[in-house]
Amino acid sequence: MLHSLGAGVRAAFLLQRARRQRFAWPVTLTTPAVASRGLAGGAETVVLRAIRRTDAQAWYALRLADAARLSPWEATLPAGSPETLRSFSTYAREQNRLARQGAAMPFVVEVDGVLAGQVPVAPIQWGAFCSAILGYWIGGRWEGQGVMALSVAMVLDHLLGPEVGLHRVEINVRPENVRSLALCRRLGLREEGLRRGLMNIDGAWADHLSFAVVAEEMGSGPGFVGRLGRM
Repeated sequence: MLHSLGAGVRAAFLLQRARRQRFAWPVTLTTPAVASRGLAGGAETVVLRAIRRTDAQAWYALRLADAARLSPWEATLPAGSPETLRSFSTYAREQNRLARQGAAMPFVVEVDGVLAGQVPVAPIQWGAFCSAILGYWIGGRWEGQGVMALSVAMVLDHLLGPEVGLHRVEINVRPENVRSLALCRRLGLREEGLRRGLMNIDGAWADHLSFAVVAEEMGSGPGFVGRLGRM
C-alpha cells in the first residue's frame, strides 16, 4: 500500500513537471542562407534567441533611439492601474521563468549579431486552447528590409511545428499600423475582424484587427519561412 502511494505521488510529481516543461527553453532559431535567398535585405544572419538580462544596455539604447517611432504602437498601463513598470532585468528574469513553465517565449531578434528587436510570445495557453498571442517590434535601422517578416515566420513555424505543438497563433494589429498589417497579409495570415478596445496603447484603449493561423492551415507545405522564400 505504501509502495503504491509512493508511486502515485511520484507520478503526480512527474506529471506536474511535464506540464511545466512543455517545450525546450532557452532555444535559438536560425534560417540558413538568409542573404542568398534575399529574405532580409542585405543581412547575412537573422537569429532569434531567449532574452537575457545582459541585453539591457543594447535594448535600452535601441528603444531610446526609436522611442518616437515606436510609442504610438506601445502597450501601456491603463490609468489607475495598481501595476508598475518593471526594470529590464526583472522583465527578462520573469519572462524566462514563464518560458520554463510553458507560458511564454520571449525572443529577441539579432541581425548579424546586433540586437534589432523582439518577438514576444505571450500568453501561451494549453489545455483546450493550445494557443498563443504573438507580438513584435523592430528597430528603425532594419525596418522595411524583411527582417521582421522573416523573424515572425520563423517563430510561427516553431510554434505550430512539433517542437512546441500549438494549434493556433494570433496577432493583433492597430488598424492604423500599415506596415504591421502588410506583414500579416504578406505571411498569408487569416484576418478575423476588428476587436474593440482590445488593449491600452499609448495611453488609451485601442481597437485592433486580429489575424490568426491554425495548424490545419499549415498543411504539408514549406511553412512560413518557405513561403517567404518563394515570393
